[in-house]
Amino acid sequence: MKKSDFIIIGAGIVGLATALKLLKAKPELKITILEKENRLGKHQTGNNSGVIHSGIYYKPGSSKARNCRIGYEQLLKFCNQNQIDYKLTGKIIVAANQNEEIALNEIYNRGVKNGLEKLKFLSNK
Repeated sequence: MKKSDFIIIGAGIVGLATALKLLKAKPELKITILEKENRLGKHQTGNNSGVIHSGIYYKPGSSKARNCRIGYEQLLKFCNQNQIDYKLTGKIIVAANQNEEIALNEIYNRGVKNGLEKLKFLSNK
């Protein structure tokens, strides 16, 4: 086997994204990806909910909120550049009582502060 500059263990979304980032930064790198399964993304990548997390629940300005927004933008950019279909369907968060309505208002405010667009309240009233 030829010498590798990097060996990445796991051909899920994180392993493959890491390899892609490395190659974009330095195309001359030799990268080996090791995967125990017979196909890519068989575990967490293949079993996740398919949701692109927006950061709506996270404290504005926190690392989690910033990383969600950056990841969201990078993933959509990648899909657009590579003609990968996706559908932005949104999310419905339901409040079942008055206490949850208070929490829902806080979630809404976090979303606004985290730069999310097209947020709105639905009501049965």
